[in-house]
Amino acid sequence: MYFLPLPFNLLTQCFISDYFNQILSQFSQAMISAIDTSHPQCKLLRYALTALCDSENQTAELTRLAYKWCSVVCKNYSNLTDGKNLLLLSLKIGFRHLNHRRTWIDTEIIHTEYHQGMASIVFDSGDQEAIADLLYSWTLSGHSQEQFTLLNTCVEHLMGIQQQPLSPRLEHSIINAINLIGYQPFEVAEVGGFIKLLKNLQVHVKEMAHLYQWSILLLDFIQSSEGIQHLPHLYWGSLLQGATFWSEALTFKPYNPQTIISLEMAKEWQKLECWLGVIWMVWPPEGGKTIEEDLKHAMLLLSHQQPSAIQKLEGWVEKWNEVWSQKNIPKSFQKICRQVNLEVTQQTVL
Repeated sequence: MYFLPLPFNLLTQCFISDYFNQILSQFSQAMISAIDTSHPQCKLLRYALTALCDSENQTAELTRLAYKWCSVVCKNYSNLTDGKNLLLLSLKIGFRHLNHRRTWIDTEIIHTEYHQGMASIVFDSGDQEAIADLLYSWTLSGHSQEQFTLLNTCVEHLMGIQQQPLSPRLEHSIINAINLIGYQPFEVAEVGGFIKLLKNLQVHVKEMAHLYQWSILLLDFIQSSEGIQHLPHLYWGSLLQGATFWSEALTFKPYNPQTIISLEMAKEWQKLECWLGVIWMVWPPEGGKTIEEDLKHAMLLLSHQQPSAIQKLEGWVEKWNEVWSQKNIPKSFQKICRQVNLEVTQQTVL
């Protein structure tokens, strides 16, 4: 039984009735059948989906079915004259009404092998809200291998986004996606494109600092030659904020002593200030990964270039100590701060 030939105004009334889920199930069957068989009624689908977009009955079942429609549309895309509109409308129906700051929904999204085509169609459309819908649909299922496969499909598409400014909803969706993808796939694709993408997302740096995976991503990137040279100072500050909350969880990451040397040679004093803060929180000398004398040299050099740097570092380490109330400030940090302050004072007198 086909549901589509109903008059448009009657169709709208059906979508707000008390029997919404029953009607939705019948509509879904009719829609999938019409698309799979290239039925002439496909021409009416866009009007039906437009009516459904305006429905106030936004249920978990609607989200699940809407993503299923996306897959069916992509499967038959070459046979549809209005495939792009059907896909974008289905995404809008399923995900536009959801709170994009939530990372889960109470329904199972079943993904299919058509996600590559789906990504190409949506990103090529240039519709920021549709791209946000797609990314949101792929970041809801937790940390599964299937999810990583889906998101990795988007890596090059994400780096190709040129529109400015980005909508807040799209920015947040991209941040969630990058947080789950991690740095390595972007490094393999193109580091330069990844840097451009990060520069477009600076507005949400403070929010990023509270994401554990984001802090790991920044650690990996910052300790690379590309990160030292090109990553804006703002992101070094984001890592410093992240280390305040995730210091113990980040200790498993390897420490690269070359990063301090590279920052000193490049005279990147603001970045060095942030990096020293991260070191004291994550890899203090007491843990055996860093050498006191190396840190003292870097802090002394930094204090000459930025006189207030030591005071800022002391403030960050104290804040970190407040967050982790049972953790004591490293004795080596207090000792070196005293030594640096003393040497700077003596040199100033002379």
